[in-house]
Amino acid sequence: MLVMLVATPINPPVITPAGVVIALLFASSIIGVLGWMLHLPPETELSRTASRAVRSINKMTRILVPLLRCSEETDRALALALQMARHRNGSVWALAVIEVPFMLPLDATLGAEEARVQALVERARSVARQTPSASALTVRVLKARQAGPAIVYEATQIAADLIIVANYPVRVRGSLQQIDPAVEYVLKHAPCEVLVLSGARLPLHHEQEPAQLSQHPATAEETGTGQRSPTHEAFQELSGSSR
Repeated sequence: MLVMLVATPINPPVITPAGVVIALLFASSIIGVLGWMLHLPPETELSRTASRAVRSINKMTRILVPLLRCSEETDRALALALQMARHRNGSVWALAVIEVPFMLPLDATLGAEEARVQALVERARSVARQTPSASALTVRVLKARQAGPAIVYEATQIAADLIIVANYPVRVRGSLQQIDPAVEYVLKHAPCEVLVLSGARLPLHHEQEPAQLSQHPATAEETGTGQRSPTHEAFQELSGSSR
């Protein structure tokens, strides 16, 4: 059987001016897109500073919130910490401190002070229940001579990345002080960054309560004339971690 193959002539491609223009436009568009995708803007000192700030904020996953008093500022501080922890898969510690006068032992029973701290704890848990990240909250109660050193001690113990504390003006020895002594101590001695939420000036009818809370004798930490490192003997933990 004889098979005959017949070669079909192939017409050479025809180059037209319109085709050349279309090809050039297509190639230039591809090159432009690739150049835009691969182009990196020049890094400046401002952009580097902004990048470092964003990275440092994103690393703040262990947040401590001192519960100094029942106030809207404290509620906001705790809500802010829980919101930050939610987006960073972090955790929040709420710390309430029972301040024991120097003339009493640390294990002394203080009915009014313990009731005040219990109200702080219940209010913190109520705020946490209103947020989706309530499970990230751990509440701790400590007995200490002063709240400031206890807060710094707890921040060191849990390796906190950030302390969010609410400031409220207090009356100390008859004069109105715009920075709470505990907050001032934390700002000076904290092992991490501190974010202070400050409320409005203290109303006249609320000045009596802070004066009662600041009746302890002045110490080196309170006056700023010296430093005293908190130790394990200076604190008594009332309750362990509770969720």
